[in-house]
Amino acid sequence: RMAKLVNVAAVQFTKEHLTGQPNVRAMVVDDTAATLQKLRGLGLDLVVVSESIEALAQTRTEAEEVQRPGTLLTLYQEFASAERCHVVGSVKLRDAAGVHNSLAFIGPTGRILGAYHKTFLTRSEIEEGLRPGTGAVVVDTAIGRLGGAICFDLNFAELREQYAQLRPDIITFASMYHGGLAQGWWAYSCRAFFVAALPFHGGGVLDPFGLPVALTNCYTTTARARINLDRVLVHLDYNVAKFPAIERQYGADVQIAIPPNIGAAMLSSCSTKRTALEIAQEFDLQLLDDYFKMSSERNIQARGGGLTAAAQNRSF
Repeated sequence: RMAKLVNVAAVQFTKEHLTGQPNVRAMVVDDTAATLQKLRGLGLDLVVVSESIEALAQTRTEAEEVQRPGTLLTLYQEFASAERCHVVGSVKLRDAAGVHNSLAFIGPTGRILGAYHKTFLTRSEIEEGLRPGTGAVVVDTAIGRLGGAICFDLNFAELREQYAQLRPDIITFASMYHGGLAQGWWAYSCRAFFVAALPFHGGGVLDPFGLPVALTNCYTTTARARINLDRVLVHLDYNVAKFPAIERQYGADVQIAIPPNIGAAMLSSCSTKRTALEIAQEFDLQLLDDYFKMSSERNIQARGGGLTAAAQNRSF
């Protein structure tokens, strides 16, 4: 994988005020169609839309099926096919287990590549009769590995830890709430870009440090960014002194981002000749997770064992 430049967009949902209207389904579907129409011709590789679409445009009895797409899936599929784009679409999906609050991953031919079902439903969703999903889902696509999370999911460490093990390139987040600092922590702990589609300002694209790349605001309801998925994260310890030599050797073919206050860096390859990982290996850079694992093991050796409950709970 080399020079993996991807154009992504997170679309803000602006029709929350329609909640409770008798013809809300039709209005939300029409608005979604009009919103996607405005994105045509922009060369996007990935579009993510808000959970509000599923919430307002469908009842449980109106859930769609992957094998028999309805109004929403068809809308997403037609846009993806026409634009040769990936869409992560909010939709209620029915399968053998029941009806789920879901994200459908749709490829550039319009084919449904997979689906993520919201793992942690709210109490009201359970009372409504929705069925929770069973955990993290990562779908391999032409642009990279995509994971999904929906709204309330962001509060649960066990789901985030599953994604950290699965190593997605991008976590797509469709929501009706922001998540605040949890967004950034998900991005950083999963070493992934994070693309959030919300019903208010402040959604958008975060880098793997959890820092904003592009956000929706009072001037724009679509956050668009070009991101490079060919990247590695390294700790500054024992690595930072090598960065000048890397930059001298590869010039514009490499980018090294060192955010403040984190103690790590992201090395991205802009070359068609070598990947970021190959550059890291050439200069004997230790990857961030390898460094943390090594540090943990050495501390266990130095203390003669792992942490004990007494040590963890000690206070002064």
